[in-house]
Amino acid sequence: MKQKEEYDFVVTLKHPDYKIYNIISVLMCMITITAEVFALLNSTFFNLTWINIFLLIVIISNFVLAIVNLNKKESIITFKWALYAAAFLWLLYPLHIPSIGIFLIIAALLERQIKFPQEIGFAEDGVTFNTFPFKNYSWQEIKNAILKENILTVDFINNKIIQKETESDVSAETEKEFNAFCRQQIGNRS
Repeated sequence: MKQKEEYDFVVTLKHPDYKIYNIISVLMCMITITAEVFALLNSTFFNLTWINIFLLIVIISNFVLAIVNLNKKESIITFKWALYAAAFLWLLYPLHIPSIGIFLIIAALLERQIKFPQEIGFAEDGVTFNTFPFKNYSWQEIKNAILKENILTVDFINNKIIQKETESDVSAETEKEFNAFCRQQIGNRS
């Protein structure tokens, strides 16, 4: 969410399963490890070898941390540092294929954005979605917004509907406060 603005309510949406993204990240890193080990074994020793070995250790340690955190429900596994390390391995010798390195840097940046918690901020001046880029909607654009049984529904004037499950259980009192706030803001728009 925007850091400068205060929201009356922030709803955190349930995150989807990131299994396919994790598999792709692991495959990219495993291909890098295989290529780097093969290249190091078939090349002569040079000064950057220690940096390459350090980057391989970063990738492997990121995998170990991911396996340790695999059973924790609250944690989202990221391979950002492993992807950055893999990118630098492709930028350095003996691999030195900059296009693959740049591709992996872009993948690391996108992974951060994909796995960022989805939140919707509700304030008196409108509703903000923390997507990239931020999406701001005024209350004039919203026909109805309701939170019921951990499902957030935002109905827009243009007949677009967003319906998502919340990350955690919402108490009945908070539901009532949120729904009353939204009714008041929608009522104030005229």
